[in-house]
Amino acid sequence: MSERTGGDVLAEALVALGARTVFGPLALGPFEAVGRSKLRYVDGPDPAFTADGHARLTGDVTPLLLPGTVDALIGSAAVLAVGVREAPVPVKHSETVANAAEIAEAVARAWDVAATAPFGPVWVRVPEEVLRGRASTPSVAAIVSCPDAVVPEPRRVEEVARRLDGAERPVVVAGGGVLRGDARTELLALAETLGAPVVTTFGGKGAFPWEHPLSAQSWLSDEHTTRFLEEADLLLVVGSGLDTPRDNVVRVDVDPERVGENGVHGDARFVLAGLAETVRPRTGDAGEAAVRALLHLVRRPEPELEAIRAAVPDDSPTFWDRTVFGDRPWSAWDPRDSAMCGTPDGVGYALPAALGAAVALGDHVPVLAVSGGDTAALGLRELATARRHDLRVTWLVVDGEADLLGISHALGVPATGSTPSTVREDLAEALAWQGPHVVVLGLPWGVDR
Repeated sequence: MSERTGGDVLAEALVALGARTVFGPLALGPFEAVGRSKLRYVDGPDPAFTADGHARLTGDVTPLLLPGTVDALIGSAAVLAVGVREAPVPVKHSETVANAAEIAEAVARAWDVAATAPFGPVWVRVPEEVLRGRASTPSVAAIVSCPDAVVPEPRRVEEVARRLDGAERPVVVAGGGVLRGDARTELLALAETLGAPVVTTFGGKGAFPWEHPLSAQSWLSDEHTTRFLEEADLLLVVGSGLDTPRDNVVRVDVDPERVGENGVHGDARFVLAGLAETVRPRTGDAGEAAVRALLHLVRRPEPELEAIRAAVPDDSPTFWDRTVFGDRPWSAWDPRDSAMCGTPDGVGYALPAALGAAVALGDHVPVLAVSGGDTAALGLRELATARRHDLRVTWLVVDGEADLLGISHALGVPATGSTPSTVREDLAEALAWQGPHVVVLGLPWGVDR
């Protein structure tokens, strides 16, 4: 039996906290003890993005092991990075351990910070000599995670309730914090009590029932929705960093830096529940009528986008990079039960993040990654990871080059060339495949024809 090391203590601590999978680069290096543990290790060239996708899909803290450096750690996902060096990027929490006896407590503290809203990456530095060095500490027993709840001040909730009661045309803007805070039920109760329209941000899709009479959906890139928000006499922005520099904005957020003087600092679930119980119920259908009028005006999605959405199962998460569609997928995408992650400006995030989600889902639910043809080369190196771990991910490359098909086949990944008229069928067939699949969609005339 090999000698127990600091790396073994680290692996034991992660297992004790409930981790089942860890992510990292292709070589374990100083973290070789993970290979002797119960943890599943998933490697890849962009492990930070892969861990981020896993954390967003599961809502759980996801460990990331980094023997070297990392270019970026994305905010708002609970990723616990363990590195041998100091954190090279801004993180929510950082500390360094001096010996093996400190590892379990440091990891447990960082885990709780990562799991406490506002969610974000944390960093624990364990020097290589500590990871490889002999450990004489007892085996790590089960650790109970205790993330803190952010309880709002009742007085602030009452003040916001009074402002809502005094508004004639209130509108709620729901962001990703509603989803991460499991506040969908409370949001629905407040909107129905107020009779207030709800607009969801790109990150908040699914926070409010899409076809509800008060759902103004998520057409944030549309000029009519912009005017609709400007005409509201009070905007209640919940769990979103949406830039709305106006006097009539009231923010609800777990991040105190976003709240401002007139908002409420607290978990969305607690704040929305308090507001729903405090505001004065309204009668009439003015809010529903306003939503109907707005949705009659907004620009509808391109046929290609409708075909792509129709092919994706309701429970499949999707991860997006920049494409020739611009930001229109974020407005046009009907979430149903599907999660949509990424940003319209993203480059190189979609495929590795989708791999992380696929690790969590296994082979039961397909995952879709969408990238633009001009940046597809950034994702090619991830195909080998998808093949090696046999992950059920379909990669749709919009406006891609035909040589992607040959490269995919050479890596042992099935690939299909598609056109606007066949993309629905081609994509549906790829998503049904038990393993990775590539679909290259050619758009010879563009999308703004």
